[in-house]
Amino acid sequence: MRKFSKILFFVLAALSAASCIYDYNPQIDGEGGYMVVQGNLVIGEISTVSTSWSWSLVDTAQGDERWQILNSSRMHVEASDGTRYENQYNQWPSLMPYISFLSGSPYGSFDLREADPALSYRLVIENARGTYASEWAAPLSPGVLDSLSYRISEDKTQMAILVASRGDSQDGSYYRWTVQETWEYHAQTRAFYKYLLDTREVVPLDADENYYACWATGQRPEILTATTKDLLEDKLVDHQLYTLANTDSRVSVIYSAEVRQMRLPEEAYRYWQTMERNSSDVGGLFSPEPSELRGNVVNLDDPDEMVLGYVGVMQVASKRLFVKNYESRFYRTSMMPRPALDTLSNPDDWQRAFRTGMRPVTEVFNEESGRWLGYEWWPAYCVDCRLSGGTSSRPDFWPN
Repeated sequence: MRKFSKILFFVLAALSAASCIYDYNPQIDGEGGYMVVQGNLVIGEISTVSTSWSWSLVDTAQGDERWQILNSSRMHVEASDGTRYENQYNQWPSLMPYISFLSGSPYGSFDLREADPALSYRLVIENARGTYASEWAAPLSPGVLDSLSYRISEDKTQMAILVASRGDSQDGSYYRWTVQETWEYHAQTRAFYKYLLDTREVVPLDADENYYACWATGQRPEILTATTKDLLEDKLVDHQLYTLANTDSRVSVIYSAEVRQMRLPEEAYRYWQTMERNSSDVGGLFSPEPSELRGNVVNLDDPDEMVLGYVGVMQVASKRLFVKNYESRFYRTSMMPRPALDTLSNPDDWQRAFRTGMRPVTEVFNEESGRWLGYEWWPAYCVDCRLSGGTSSRPDFWPN
């Protein structure tokens, strides 16, 4: 039975790792064991929340008890008029009837598309350690996201992504942005043929089998904040969010950034400022104490318990920027050595080449006589862009 429990634990852990929401487990000096709550309640959207545990620089062990508590967590969102939004995320539907502690999930998904922005909201989490709740808060308007642009440095080595924003507060606003990047990239060369192992033939590739162009998506890791508190106007002009180097393959073809803007209350801004300092100075002399990372979530049954994380209630404005390299002329490719290539005409050689990870690319002819010499074979990673982690499915929003 003990062996079965261990196997079950690793199976469930693997399933958890495959889910679409990712855990954040911060390093904390000293004793670990703090619950971490992350996510926002975005009015007008489907919002996601996750829970996890912090881990200590001294003791990184994660006990079964904590893992079971997270997977028994029941979450909902409450509105100030009594409306309740249930968690629509169910991680273990097929296993819940058989395993008692899988009665909930460490993840939450709440449909707030019809939620009233005039009300206040809070997140509630119930588990074996108690009932946790974020502070009641009304959503702030996101302000106006006027424009996105880019600026290339004089030496042509850096590209800055810039935002122009404005609000309506006489005392200034506190802003935060998140950025989802999408970029098109190409394989090193285009293949026109494929090898059929069962018939030992080289045949032309169909158009939908050519994996020369791919797309990849990722989230910028930086914590991006700014304030207009000390400015004459509640306005940011060409505020720099981040930079990209001219050797970054993300800008090699077309690069896109979807920027989401939100306005924060001052305490939330201070929290994210502390998190930004902590992310760049983990374990340093001036790293924040755990008490500095306390957010707006509290255990109602034990208010002294340390809970990490900040659950904001907000509205979001978004815009998308495209940077096309054929217009910017910014990207500078690093000269990659040409792989050792073979021109093969013997079907026995084709099979051996295929089994060693090579793929036929094009036909080769003698320049003088025109005699057919065979097929030029390249490493698969040079002709199949998917092997670099992207997908050949073109995003719906991608320009022609």
